Amino acid sequence: MAAILPSRRSVLATLALTAGTVALSGTGIANAFTQAALDPAKPRTKPVVFVVGDSTSSAYQQSERPRAGWGQALPLLLGPQATVFDYAWSGASSKSFADAGLLDRALALMQPGDYLLISFGHNDEKVADPARGTLPDSTFKEYLSRYIDGAKARGGKPVLVTPVERRRFDSFGMARDSHGAYPQAVRELAAASGTPLVDLTASSKELWQQLGPEGTKSHFLFLSPGEHPQYPQGSEDNTHFQAAGALAVARLVARELQSKEIVPPGYFLNIDGGIDPLLGMFWPAERPIDIPVTLDVGPGRTFATVQSAVDSVPSNSLQRTVIRIQPGTYREAVRVPSNKPRISFIGQGSRPEDVLLVYNNAAGTPKPDGSGNFGTSGSASVRIDGPDFVARNLTFSNDFDEAANMGIKDRQAVALHITADRSVLTNVRCLGNQDTLLVNSPGAGVPARFYFKGCYVEGDVDFIFGRGTAVFSDCEIKSLDRASTTNNGYVTAGSLDLSIKYGYLFDQCRFVSDAAANSVHLGRPWHSGGDPRAVAQVLVRDSWLGAHISGTPWTDMSGFSWREARFHEYNNRGPGAQVTLDRPQLPGAEAGNFTVRTYLQGTDGWAPQLAGSTADCSVVPSEVAA
Repeated sequence: MAAILPSRRSVLATLALTAGTVALSGTGIANAFTQAALDPAKPRTKPVVFVVGDSTSSAYQQSERPRAGWGQALPLLLGPQATVFDYAWSGASSKSFADAGLLDRALALMQPGDYLLISFGHNDEKVADPARGTLPDSTFKEYLSRYIDGAKARGGKPVLVTPVERRRFDSFGMARDSHGAYPQAVRELAAASGTPLVDLTASSKELWQQLGPEGTKSHFLFLSPGEHPQYPQGSEDNTHFQAAGALAVARLVARELQSKEIVPPGYFLNIDGGIDPLLGMFWPAERPIDIPVTLDVGPGRTFATVQSAVDSVPSNSLQRTVIRIQPGTYREAVRVPSNKPRISFIGQGSRPEDVLLVYNNAAGTPKPDGSGNFGTSGSASVRIDGPDFVARNLTFSNDFDEAANMGIKDRQAVALHITADRSVLTNVRCLGNQDTLLVNSPGAGVPARFYFKGCYVEGDVDFIFGRGTAVFSDCEIKSLDRASTTNNGYVTAGSLDLSIKYGYLFDQCRFVSDAAANSVHLGRPWHSGGDPRAVAQVLVRDSWLGAHISGTPWTDMSGFSWREARFHEYNNRGPGAQVTLDRPQLPGAEAGNFTVRTYLQGTDGWAPQLAGSTADCSVVPSEVAA
């Protein structure tokens, strides 16, 4: 059975009634679904290929991988001259898509020179459904004409695409037509209006015939139970594609766009290239068509505190909630529980320093209710347990004053404690001293993955620690100066269960400090609770190491030898990157097995590093640049 998702048909029906803004009731507030702020008038440096259509062309989210639409695979075939924005929606017909206001949204984003690929038919055929059904010789053509005229009015180039064939074979193994008169209606409209045509109905039927009844199963969503974690009970679907099928159909579209000179020469450079679609395709956290709930925090806004905004989010929501935090200091302990997934914290300042989430508990700080001290994990200024968390452009801090609290024995003070699997943090700062950033998981042996991109983390002792899997890409890691000439602390204290292969990866990072040379260790093995199976795994690769890094950068902890941990370096540079016998180097033959992709992909193929790349069809067009 596939992952449980909101019904596209029910949401389409609601959107058709409201044609824009949807208010949620039952939460005590009116939460508006609003599109991210766009500037459609801002000139782009390259044209965008817009895709509008139904489930066969739409982009799918990570929870539905490997299901994919051909529009989602199209970026894999493009050269550098253009990009793709897939605005197709499952369950939509030409009528319901337009009636819901989605055509208007797509057209508002278009600029002169953009393309609009228009592919409907599957759901227009459902004439018994008044919200979706159209008649091939009248209303179907009338609705499609609205797409054509709208694209031309924006200076765009409309392209009609006949609906891709379903997997239908007769008893003799011959591929069958499944769309009745609708493909011919598209052909007639293309001829009458002078609109370029991609006859995907004909080319896909020919491909299915070549592959045959059994060969097509690898293209459609036929999955054995347990083959993919998103579909534990398997799948048998004769309409929708898995990655290989989406790519094959995208190739049919690209070939015809190219052979008919609908696009300039060289647009598609990879049509016949060897591509692994499961590795190359990007599945975003949510579909491009989905509109998030947006909440505003700050002076004069709906919420005065971050926690009050979090508290307002319904439990177990399947839609993203974007919490926009205005510049300022928010002195509060923030908790996002595990039953509140898909929450984003987005700082609204020009720099991450402009939005500060801070508190000052330490491990030895007594709880107000007298039940004991907070403990290390409980000291966190911010704790995130809800999966699919996003943070961008803000600062997490714990400003507990160690010098002023020498009477407290346990002075570990966590700024951010995160256990939320599939979390992405970009342009975020984490500030503290001992135990600044706790990258954890819900339990020993339970994986949780975090992607830190372009972030800054500072501290002194074990300031990146825990049993999670964390990738730090293009980050700055600063060790604070404890005024020692010999020991100014330890960057990491990993505690990864032996059953989990990947712990911490520092890729293209900078390790900096004002501390004395040769006085900071890269890490030590933290066996939490004395657990012998909690064996750190840390790789620092392709990074710059300052002179503060010790010539023997790994050291023992609590009686456990660093040599028994999984510590390695690879291809580092800088004054602190000398290679000695006490610095295990990852063999070159193994380097391809320890990358951003391998650390993060898990069993579900998560690949957040592809967001914003050429593979990403969910990028808002106004943000596309060369």
